[in-house]
Amino acid sequence: MTADPAQPSIGDEEIESLEALFDALKPFFEMEHAVLPAAYIRAFILVGKKEGLSVSEYAQQLQISPTVMTRNLLDIGDRNRQREKGLQLITQERDPYDLRKHRARLTPRGRKLAHDINVTLRRLRKK
Repeated sequence: MTADPAQPSIGDEEIESLEALFDALKPFFEMEHAVLPAAYIRAFILVGKKEGLSVSEYAQQLQISPTVMTRNLLDIGDRNRQREKGLQLITQERDPYDLRKHRARLTPRGRKLAHDINVTLRRLRKK
């Protein structure tokens, strides 16, 4: 017996959750780089939650290598790893106490994206 393709295979609550997630991610989808890997979204969220950490500290939180985290932060930063214009959501500033380290912070564009996400989520919570 095959499933009816017109009938969803998940419940209404799961469908509502997926719709809410889709709406919450809309500010990312509306960026000029329409294809945004989940790793970039994850990196942006980490920096937004706690600015000023080093690449190693963010990598440790995600349990990924610092090399991978560096690439993700570069691509959402001022210049990507190919030295082209990045997404400009974060900037990395040299740590004045340890010049080998850089500290990630949101840019004005990153703060606007965080604000847009907040507005969307607040609207969804009121529904």
